[in-house]
Amino acid sequence: MENFISKQQALAVLQQDAAEICDLLGKQSNILCRTDCPAFEEVADTRIYGFSCEVKFLIRSGLLTTSEGHQLVKELEEKLGNIQARVTPDVGVEWE
Repeated sequence: MENFISKQQALAVLQQDAAEICDLLGKQSNILCRTDCPAFEEVADTRIYGFSCEVKFLIRSGLLTTSEGHQLVKELEEKLGNIQARVTPDVGVEWE
């Protein structure tokens, strides 16, 4: 029995996975209050790698173009960067 998946279904799965990654790292950063922690970086790198493997599979399957895949990974990286920027305070010192 053959099953087929549409591009819309594939994108929905990727969007759900990206949202789960952002949610997980958002919760982790709120609990730890430090996104510069090596554990945070390790989880972020691992999750982005897994997500990029999903994207590569869909590209190889012909459901996504290479540029669409790169855009999805870039958007996830930007969202995670925003989480990190929101949680990590500036470390500069103001002199009066």
